[in-house]
Amino acid sequence: MNVLEIKNLSVSYGDKLVIKDLSMDIKKNKITAIIGPSGCGKSTLLTTINLLLEENGGQFTGQILFNGKDILSYEKKDVRRMIGMVFQKPTPFPFSVYKNLTYAPKYYGIRDKKKLKDIVENTLKRVGLYEELKDELNRSATKLSGGQQQRLCIGRALTVEPEILLLDEPCSALDIKNTANIERLLKELSKDYTIVIVTHNLSQAKRISDYTAFILDGKLIEYDETEKIFSNPKDRRTKEYVEGIFG
Repeated sequence: MNVLEIKNLSVSYGDKLVIKDLSMDIKKNKITAIIGPSGCGKSTLLTTINLLLEENGGQFTGQILFNGKDILSYEKKDVRRMIGMVFQKPTPFPFSVYKNLTYAPKYYGIRDKKKLKDIVENTLKRVGLYEELKDELNRSATKLSGGQQQRLCIGRALTVEPEILLLDEPCSALDIKNTANIERLLKELSKDYTIVIVTHNLSQAKRISDYTAFILDGKLIEYDETEKIFSNPKDRRTKEYVEGIFG
């Protein structure tokens, strides 16, 4: 089942065309990896899906359907609740762990203290931070380690129960141990959420994703099951990229 259908998407910043007539479907409760060289349009694709593009000075043509409905027919605040976004650099808000995890639920109208407490506890358990932080909820989130901050940011996106989680290079600033923690977390979360991850780490894409899309110069070159992309790609450019010949 497709939760997102992207049809003939072109994205530009002023006169610069960044994504060119891209069409692809995102499968529900699967991990889709977006790979390609720097500057090929991977991150732009995520911000377009999340409707952050205009705020960054871009515009798009084409259509994005979310559960069969044009994404532009939703209010932006609802899109960002249903489609969460986690950025490359951990971006905890400059206040406590508790306030980080209650910020979005409060914004969307939850005021009951017991419900907020349960959201915080359940979220920390879900992202594997409960034992580490259960007694430090008033600690500044900016004082956490890099790996903790990134897991907290993933948790913050989950507090409003999105359907889709977009992640832009979430492990690029992390060491091997923390990268492994995030990868295990994403595999577990994919049971309940649809995940789209932009990554330069081809080994990571191969390890955790079900589907992989290869983008080059703003064009979708190939999109298939991850095993096929890495073992038997149809396009010569895909083969050269995954074999490390360029990029």
